[in-house]
Amino acid sequence: MNIAFFLKEPTKATETMVYVSATLKGQRLKRSTGVKVKPSQWTGTKVRQLAPESATKNLKIENTVKILKEIEREYLLKEQPLSKEILEKEFEHKITPVNTTTARKKDVLSVFNEFIDVRKQSVSENTIKTYKTCKNHLQTFSTEMKFDMSFQNITLNFYDELLAYFIEKNFYNSTIGKYVTILKTFMNWAGERRFHNNMEFKKFLVFKDDSEKIKLTPEIVEKLRTTDFEDDYSNIVRDIFIFSSYTGLRFVDIQNMRPEDVTEDFLRLHIKKAKEMLDIPLLDVPKEIIKAHTERYGRLKIPTNQFCNREIKKLFEAIGFDDKIRFVKYSGKNEITVEKNAHDYLTMHYGRVFFITNSLINGMNEEFIREITGHKDYKSFKKYVQFSREMVADSLHSAWKK
Repeated sequence: MNIAFFLKEPTKATETMVYVSATLKGQRLKRSTGVKVKPSQWTGTKVRQLAPESATKNLKIENTVKILKEIEREYLLKEQPLSKEILEKEFEHKITPVNTTTARKKDVLSVFNEFIDVRKQSVSENTIKTYKTCKNHLQTFSTEMKFDMSFQNITLNFYDELLAYFIEKNFYNSTIGKYVTILKTFMNWAGERRFHNNMEFKKFLVFKDDSEKIKLTPEIVEKLRTTDFEDDYSNIVRDIFIFSSYTGLRFVDIQNMRPEDVTEDFLRLHIKKAKEMLDIPLLDVPKEIIKAHTERYGRLKIPTNQFCNREIKKLFEAIGFDDKIRFVKYSGKNEITVEKNAHDYLTMHYGRVFFITNSLINGMNEEFIREITGHKDYKSFKKYVQFSREMVADSLHSAWKK
């Protein structure tokens, strides 16, 4: 970011306003510093020492530069892109003093909308959808419970009432925990921008249950791979799921693949969520899928995620993956039994789950798997490991036969 100053009317004999200019990726942000000075008393970067109130005015100018550099540093540390629009919003929040009275006037939900707008530049569409859903639940809670959603009211009493509301609606603990985490992230963001000085939200506890996942075996995935569904789009969805199962790629990263990302033995992709380039070795199966799609469609053909998630359930049902699966989940301390056919739980993301689980089963080093999947730590990696009881049993018998 390049920072410079200019005078509003540089030829004026009397005082004129000093403006700051911040240039970012070729785009220029101009804002008043709130300092007025005679052009004869201006050096180009500060007020001359002998000018009236020079120390106070220079301090104000320095503070303006400090705020701009602070914003830039924050986004560099978070490894998030900084645009002119984001810089403008962040600058306005930080430069404008906010007292308690002002904070009370802006309620939580209106500021939440600003939070979502700013975060659109740095998080995925799915994350934004989750933010919006969380905000909608807070809105409904406020309406139904006649609760004043002002910042000073976000207290432990509010937290207790919100939990009771979610539990009454039979929300699972994992879902409640997700929304409480988002609320804490938002409150922290709003506090940094001086919308409030209420830190009681930091005491909110986030509780969650380990989510149950369907266990896919190599046999059922192979059955899917070798089944011809006699319909172009069904076979395309099959191919994309299998592609994910043999590469560990998320659906969005397969969607973003370009022909130039593919070499003979590797995919070199910029992974959206990890924000880094990964080199992914190609096994024979994904190579064959790329070749077949390129010959038939000119590229890897990928329908929308929503369509694929609907279709993959039908495909697994068609190959007989239809056992009744019963999970016990919790809302507060209340048990909720959920029973569905196995295929009804499946989404395209299970391809990535299968890749990680099957790679471990086949003896691949965890560190090498994480090099392919882009997981930074074991905690996030472990969520994808789903061994079936048959896998565990085979491992036990194999170990005890030695």
